[in-house]
Amino acid sequence: MTDLEPRHPLDDDDRAGARQSLGRRRKRVVAIAVAALLVVGGLVAIAGLRNATLFFRNADEAIAQRTDLAERRFRLQGRVVPSSVASDAGVTVFDVVHNCAAVSVRHTADPPALFESPWIPVVLEGRWVAAETVTVAGRDTHYFASDNMLIKHTNEYADANAERIPDLNEPPEGFLDDCAFEVPRL
Repeated sequence: MTDLEPRHPLDDDDRAGARQSLGRRRKRVVAIAVAALLVVGGLVAIAGLRNATLFFRNADEAIAQRTDLAERRFRLQGRVVPSSVASDAGVTVFDVVHNCAAVSVRHTADPPALFESPWIPVVLEGRWVAAETVTVAGRDTHYFASDNMLIKHTNEYADANAERIPDLNEPPEGFLDDCAFEVPRL
């Protein structure tokens, strides 16, 4: 049979010291675990707040606030002008329009499948880049560099009967009525 008695018997002081040492180690491990959880929680909160504070601007507002926005990242909303869409080497270039203001966009990620729909409303994430560009409304000094695109679902419905389908190159009824520019046809 194996002898389980300690080789050196512990007196009461040694036992108390061993318990205190073990208690301190446990407290240290718990404190480290709590600190790690607080750091991880803080990082998750910061990431969530950063996404929540991403500015959302319609195309006309973004143009009007261009100097205030400078190179900050924000979300831009507008409708894609179908005749302006071109893709080359993984970059999709197009114009978006909102309230008669046009913004040239260079999107570097693959656009979602619904992007092909004419006059589709989109929300783009990115920032202004200073460069000479041309939009459907004329010359501009900036384009919007986008790397994330969200397609907004519309209530517009196209019936299966061809005679009832509007010309898809035409903007939604009344959308560009007050604009000083004409949209090129496809």
